[in-house]
Amino acid sequence: MSRREEKAAGFLDKKMPADIAKTITTCSIIMIIAILVHDGDHIRQALNWGYSIPISLWVLNLTVYVLPVITLFLAKSGRPSASLVGAVAGVFTTASFLILHLCGSFTGNWGVWNFSYFDLIKGVTYNGAYYQGVDLLSWVLLFHIPVFCLPCSWKCWQQYKRLKEGR
Repeated sequence: MSRREEKAAGFLDKKMPADIAKTITTCSIIMIIAILVHDGDHIRQALNWGYSIPISLWVLNLTVYVLPVITLFLAKSGRPSASLVGAVAGVFTTASFLILHLCGSFTGNWGVWNFSYFDLIKGVTYNGAYYQGVDLLSWVLLFHIPVFCLPCSWKCWQQYKRLKEGR
């Protein structure tokens, strides 16, 4: 094993200090709550539209929780890799939400939310039904994602740098 590989393995093998683990745990919980709040708004939208969210969409939506939950698991296990996963989680989550809701889906897998919020404001026909309306609350609960997730991502990155420096 090369010196660099030994150093990387040593970094990943050791446990994090409790204060860093607590910070990363807090960040992952904040990201999970932010996603839950946003999902709650989609439930509100669906109820207002009379739209029934299919089970396949519920299952697909679980993907947005993967990185924050892995971050939480790794942090609770004291693994330094939690810092990197958390740093990626906040950026990935923010980008995913903003791209989907501002540009629409490129995959067509997101039910009525295949359409951008801009299209939904005007009104769309999906599976033979007409849906219209994205109110101020929905916009706020979209943009709260970067407001909460990006600072958590940055904080996780700072914790990664602390770990690398051995502090």
